[in-house]
This record gives sequence, C-alpha cells and structure tokens, in this order.
Amino acid sequence: MSDQNTDADTRTDGSLDDAIYFFATRYPTSTSVASLKSEMIRKGFDTMQVHEVFTISSIAFGRVLFGDLGIRFPKVVIRARDDGTIEPEVSLMSIPAYTRALALVDRIQTALSRHAFRLLCMYNAEAQAIVKAVKAVGQGRDLDLTEICLYPVVVPDLHVKQETVQRALDVVERLRRLHWPTGSSCRRTWSFKAASQQHVS
Repeated sequence: MSDQNTDADTRTDGSLDDAIYFFATRYPTSTSVASLKSEMIRKGFDTMQVHEVFTISSIAFGRVLFGDLGIRFPKVVIRARDDGTIEPEVSLMSIPAYTRALALVDRIQTALSRHAFRLLCMYNAEAQAIVKAVKAVGQGRDLDLTEICLYPVVVPDLHVKQETVQRALDVVERLRRLHWPTGSSCRRTWSFKAASQQHVS
C-alpha cells in the first residue's frame, strides 16, 4: 500500500489543525478524556473530527517520542468501521489527522513543557504497549528497544459495534500467529498487540 500523501493530507485544513492543537495543549492538564472531548465539542469542533484526533493524532505524538529508539512501528492501522467492515491495512500517511499532527509537532512542543509533552505522547495504545514491554523485562534488566515490534493498532469508528472491534482484534491475533509463531527464530522479539484506541483513557 502506498504511503504517499493524498491531496487531503497535504492540504492545510485549518479546523483540523485547530482541533489537533487544542487537544494537544489541553490534554496534559485535563481532568479526564471525557471532559476534554466535551469541551472540544462545546467549542464547535466536529464530533467525528474530535474522535479522529483522539484516536489517530495521538499515535503520531507517541511515535515522535519513541521514534528514534529503533522500535519497529507498523505503517498501517486496522480500522473497524461503523458499517461493520474491517479495513486491515490503512496507511497512516493517508490519514489527515495523522499527517497534520506530525506537521504541528514543533509548534506543540514549543507550547508545552517537556513534562506536558511527554504526557501527551503517552496517550495512545502504542506508547502504553511500549511501557508494558519495558515493565515486562524490568527488574534491573536492560531491554533492547530494537527487539520491540508492534502490531497495527485497531482504530474503531465513533459508533462502531463491539463485535466489529473484536473482529478487528482477531485480525491482529492472526498477524501474531503468522509472523511470530511459537518456536520461530523471532522468539526473542518483543511483540505487543496495541489495544484498541477506543479504550485508551
């Protein structure tokens, strides 16, 4: 699948940029995810756009934080759609909420303290999976981060049914069995299935 940006990706969408920036600069001090979502909707941001920012833009921030450590990130996400369909290989670079978040990183880092930016970057399933890997090794042992391989994140639509999400998670499980079967030469690879982005809180 091509990683080339579409016209929608390269076009500067002011309202999307505003939504990403609002989320990024408010999340570190927000009292809860639900209250921040409600605030954004009250401010006039589109509900579907807010959902994309929380579920997709947050992936971009996490990859900025961990991107230079040798971790192998997938280039795609698995989308669980409202109509019950599963899209197993959606290029992140085809999603405006992802590419615009990357474009705004420098501006966001300037606006936030170092601690606040780290908090922002930790709000996504991939980042939580990496932390889980480090804790799993832990106890005084060093973890070679180049051994971490993450499977694609499942990103559900706003009103998706749970059964559709589960079918998407089943796709991840099939990937795990295909690429990292028990006893394979890759047994030392630390591989973690990132949870559905819908359930990160």
